[in-house]
Amino acid sequence: MNKHRFNYLVLGGMALLMSACNNSESDLLEPKLYFENREYVFSLEDESGVRSFDLSSRLSSMVSSQVDVSYAIADKSVLDEYNTQYGTAYEMFDASNVKLSSATSTIPSGKLYAENVQLELSNLETLEEGKSYALPVRVQSTSISTLPGTSIAYFILSKPLKITKVGTFNSNYISVKFPVGTYFSSFTYEALVYIDRFGDNNTIMGTEGKMILRIGDAGGGVTPRDILEVAGTQGYKVKEALQAKRWYHIALTYDQPLGKTAIYVNGSKWAGSDWGIPGFDPNSDVGFNIGKIPGFPWGERPLYGKMCELRVWNVARTENQLKQNVLGVDPKSDGLVLYYKLNGTEVEEGGVITDSTGKINGTTNGIRITTLDTPVAIE
Repeated sequence: MNKHRFNYLVLGGMALLMSACNNSESDLLEPKLYFENREYVFSLEDESGVRSFDLSSRLSSMVSSQVDVSYAIADKSVLDEYNTQYGTAYEMFDASNVKLSSATSTIPSGKLYAENVQLELSNLETLEEGKSYALPVRVQSTSISTLPGTSIAYFILSKPLKITKVGTFNSNYISVKFPVGTYFSSFTYEALVYIDRFGDNNTIMGTEGKMILRIGDAGGGVTPRDILEVAGTQGYKVKEALQAKRWYHIALTYDQPLGKTAIYVNGSKWAGSDWGIPGFDPNSDVGFNIGKIPGFPWGERPLYGKMCELRVWNVARTENQLKQNVLGVDPKSDGLVLYYKLNGTEVEEGGVITDSTGKINGTTNGIRITTLDTPVAIE
C-alpha cells in the first residue's frame, strides 16, 4: 500500500514538474510587449525650447488580433531606482513640460510595431547647464504582458556646460596642503587637459613618490613623453599615446575595498591594475602639486598647456559618474575634497588661490586664465 502510494506521488510529482516546464516554455514563447530601445540620449546644444520625439513600442512576435497599448510618465521612484542601479544622478524632468499626442496606440493584427505617438518636451531653455535630466516613460497593455526590464524607456537630456575660460600652465603650479590627518583610501583624480607641447615629464597632479598622475617620464628613460601614467608606490601606464593640441578628460580611480584601479580617458577605460595598498597621505613627501613640482631636486616636471576642472575625490568615481560629469560638478558633491575650475571664478590673491569648494587654499606662482576661441570639446 505504501509502495503504491509512493509510486503515485513520484508520478504525480513528475507530472507537475513537466507541466511547470511546459508552462515556463510556453510563457517564453508567448508574445511580449516592450520598448526596442531602453535609453534615448540627447544633448541640447541649441537654444530651442521644444523638442519632439516619436514614441513607439513593439511585440516580440506577431499576433492575429489588434493589440492596444498605453503610455504614461513613470513615477520618480523609477528613476531613483535606475540612478541607484547604474551610479547616475539624473534629475527627473518636469512632467508638466511633457505632452503626448495620445496616451494610447495600437499594434495592428499581423504587425510588430505600434503606431507612433509624438512625445513633446517643452521649456528646455530653462534646464541648467551642466546638469542631466531623465524622463521615464512606461508602456503597458491589458491583453499582452510586457517583457521584464524593457517596459520603461528613458529619455535622457543634457545641457552641456560651455567652458571658454581655462588655466594656462607654462611652468606654473598650484601646491595644495590638505587638512592635517587627510588620508585617501579610495580616491579619484580628474582633469581636463590640453597639451601645447610635450615635455619629458608632464605633471597633471598628485604627490610625487606616492601617487602622481602624469604624462611621460622620458627624462628617466622609462615612459615616452606622450604616454599617460600613474607613478609612486604603485604604477602603470596606458598603451595609446595622447596627442598635442587636443582636449582630454583624464581620470585616475582607486577602489580600495576592491583593490581595483583604472585610468580613464574621455570616459573610457584605457588601462587598469590590481593594487593591495591601504591608501596614501597626500601631504607626505613633497606634498600634493598641480602642473609641476616646484623645487623638486630631480626636476620640476612642468606641464606645457592648459587645464581646468581639476578635482580630487575621496571616493572611487564610477565610469558612469565620470562620463556624466566631464565638464562640471556641483562643488558641494559628496566626496569632493578639491575642485579648481580655473575659469576665472576662483579668487587668487597674494600667491594663494582658493578652490571652488571654499575649503582649500593652494599656493601658486600665478595661473593665467585664458579665453578660448571655441569652447572645450571632448571628442
